[in-house]
Amino acid sequence: MDGMQAVLLLIACILAFGAGVTLTWWILSVRSRGLLNQARQEAASILAVAEEESIALKEEVIKTTQATFEHERTELHHQEAALNKERESFEQEKRQLRQKNDRIRKKLNNRNRRLTKKQNILYEATQVTELLQTETEKTKRQAEKLRTELEHLSDRAERELASVDALKHDLESRQSRLDSLIHDRLQKLELIADLTQSEARRHLREELLEKAQEDIALELLELRDQAEATAKDEAHKIVLTTMQRLASDEAESHSVSVVSIPSDDIKGRVIGREGRNVQAFEAATGVDILIDDTPGAIVISSFDPYRREIARLALNNLIRDGRIHPRAIERIVAKATKSVEEEIRTLGERTLLDLKLRGMHKELVSIVGKMKYRTSYGQNLLNHSIQVARLCSIMAAEMNLNPHTARRAGLLHDIGKVLQESEDRSHALVGMDYCKRYQEKRHICNAVGSHHDEIEMTSLYAPIVQVCDAISGARPGARNIRRDEYFERLQDMEHIALSFDGVSLAYAIQGGRELRVIAEYAKVSDQGTRELAINISSRIQNELTYPGQVNVTVIREIRKTSVAR
Repeated sequence: MDGMQAVLLLIACILAFGAGVTLTWWILSVRSRGLLNQARQEAASILAVAEEESIALKEEVIKTTQATFEHERTELHHQEAALNKERESFEQEKRQLRQKNDRIRKKLNNRNRRLTKKQNILYEATQVTELLQTETEKTKRQAEKLRTELEHLSDRAERELASVDALKHDLESRQSRLDSLIHDRLQKLELIADLTQSEARRHLREELLEKAQEDIALELLELRDQAEATAKDEAHKIVLTTMQRLASDEAESHSVSVVSIPSDDIKGRVIGREGRNVQAFEAATGVDILIDDTPGAIVISSFDPYRREIARLALNNLIRDGRIHPRAIERIVAKATKSVEEEIRTLGERTLLDLKLRGMHKELVSIVGKMKYRTSYGQNLLNHSIQVARLCSIMAAEMNLNPHTARRAGLLHDIGKVLQESEDRSHALVGMDYCKRYQEKRHICNAVGSHHDEIEMTSLYAPIVQVCDAISGARPGARNIRRDEYFERLQDMEHIALSFDGVSLAYAIQGGRELRVIAEYAKVSDQGTRELAINISSRIQNELTYPGQVNVTVIREIRKTSVAR
């Protein structure tokens, strides 16, 4: 019984504890609900007060911000004016430094030329001295040998003189006996022939004269035939030698073009905001735009006359149109490129018309027009080719050859310089292959390919073209080798950049101090642009020789176009 009571007592305690816990939870729940309602009312009042205060604070902040913005705007205007002054002074210092660098470069070039000349003279003098020493030793050895031989010859000559004296005495005795025999025989002949000695001599002289006249007549006939056979070849040689002494006018191209502008306000529009218009124009054309204090002019600088002409035409159209922005620049540059191509074709046709040449393939006509925008050692290639064509025509007429064929060969002899893309083959052989491709005559192809003696000449037109080419280019000052070497260095820089995969365009600008490379977005990644710039600069450093340094700039961009209707 006691255990049962204890269990019942324990159950009663548990039930009492559960009832107490439940009652306590209910009381706390009711109390917390009241506190929550009171907290909500207090939060609503606090939010209303906070909203009123935030509106007032916002108005105060707006006023303060406006005042600060106006103050900063005024300071920015002042800073902009100061920056413009600093920019002008910087440009002036930059021009002065450029002029100073040019003067220093000229002095260094002159000094290098003098030093090279002195080194060459010293080297030649050393070689001459060594040669003289060698010849002196050789002469001494020969003199010793000759002295020994002279002694032997003297002994031998004495012995020979003794024998000659003995023979002389013997011959004198024989001569006396012979004279007596001849006198006896002559007397007997005079008696037999019934002629004196003087009469016999006269008859013999007459017979000899008749024989000699016949022989002389035959010799004259042979000489006349031989002269007629070789006179034509000798005349050709004389004409060629004479034409080598002719002089011709000088033809030289420039490296800058000047575009006139109606007012200096246009310069600011050409530059654009932060220079973006100039950058877009230089990237599209591959030239340098020089905008300085020169009134009424903008200078276009490039070593390539073809690019310079496109840039000049495009800039004139932009100034005339008035709407200058990057998109319009690309459109007008493309239009100017097409216009220059049409001008090249028209110029080729006009050149053929002036030279009275017909029936040339249209591709060759276009190549002839492109020669206007190429130079050869500083000499304009089209003017040089026209000059050679006319000289060839005159020389062929003097030599009784076809002037038309000679004129055609002279005009086409340097087309390989327009077509040449690498250093593997010479321009003469490249031009000959193109002439063969477009069905030019055999004599013309041979004259084009052999005017630098790289293949054998098979007709007289080949030496005519060779001589006339020398006439046009040999005049002092007609060609500038140092300028052509400078242009070749810039072209080599561009060819190195274009040899890398993913490069679409490459321009050498800033006088060769910067190489601007346009990379294709689909083929070159962002990381690849850095590697491309490093690789191009490494090849330029290893393969080319240049003054100063070359900055390689790789540009990779993506453009999307959409039309709003």
